[in-house]
Amino acid sequence: MKRLRGFDYKRPFFYMVTLKRLPELAAFSQISDEAPPPGWCRTGPAPQNAHGRPRYLVENEITKAFARVIREFAAKWWGLWPIDCFVIMPDHIHLLIRIKDTGDQMPLGSYVYQLMKALAGEYWRLTGQAPQNAVQRTGAGTAKRLEQGKSVAGAASSAPPAPVFERAWHDWIVKKDGQLVAFTRYIRENPERAWLRRANRRYFGKVHKVSFLGREWFAYGNLAILDLPVLVAVKGHRATKPGTPEWNALVDSCARIGPGGAGVGTFMSPLEKECGNAIAKVGGKWVVLSPEGFHERWHPPREKERFCAEGRMLFLSLWPPMERRPQNAELYQRCHEMGDVVAAGLG
Repeated sequence: MKRLRGFDYKRPFFYMVTLKRLPELAAFSQISDEAPPPGWCRTGPAPQNAHGRPRYLVENEITKAFARVIREFAAKWWGLWPIDCFVIMPDHIHLLIRIKDTGDQMPLGSYVYQLMKALAGEYWRLTGQAPQNAVQRTGAGTAKRLEQGKSVAGAASSAPPAPVFERAWHDWIVKKDGQLVAFTRYIRENPERAWLRRANRRYFGKVHKVSFLGREWFAYGNLAILDLPVLVAVKGHRATKPGTPEWNALVDSCARIGPGGAGVGTFMSPLEKECGNAIAKVGGKWVVLSPEGFHERWHPPREKERFCAEGRMLFLSLWPPMERRPQNAELYQRCHEMGDVVAAGLG
């Protein structure tokens, strides 16, 4: 991935880094076949097994070795804090890296390069030695900086192991209030989301084209929701205040939907979100109108994954995916257009 233009990656922030495994290599872990414990709900803590590890993830020797390397990594590099938050998935790794403000710290790419190198060494040690002939570079001058002695343990070896990860690793800079908690939760709940998608394949991973209210839509999720006897348009103005007649009337109509029906809307304004809460309480379903299309790796937002896995959610969009992110004005226009189609079609 291209780094953020003009940003100094030596700055002492948290960075969420994602490393993707090369497709032909062995899985780093496995997703469990085990169901969640009885009575567990998605608002509680992620289930743990007897060893305190995520219930949805089954470790193998690679998992254990990688975890040890990640936990010990910061001890070898002056410019890093210990890496405490990470998850080793079958085909990728998420971790939060925090750079210290030491004055001589290296850029993020240098640390990621060295971490990929250390993990690759462990992978080939466990699975069989690979030729030491493939150098992974994260930026100009990276290898030279590493050879200049930034490691506490000594100079880096001149012949890196063969690659284990794709070169295009990804990072997010954690700068805004609340992002650290959100990224931490995202990493820790990754095994659950993978389990949900595998256990409910019929609701995940495929985009369909459907005809609805006289328009052609792109659809992701439980298509059977469109056949329910009760479909209620949910369109609430952003400026509507709680407790007003308009607010109460729409929330009350959603609270009466029940398991045999669904609300249809963007669920973006405060009023629409409150309507979504009312639908959830009575066991209803959602048809969520998305202003952006569904690209190849699209999946529902974290807070909606369980509803989608239960067959209670369908996502619709009038537009195919775009190579660029639409501007806010364009997104609002799309939301209004879809909302108008639904309001006119459902009455």
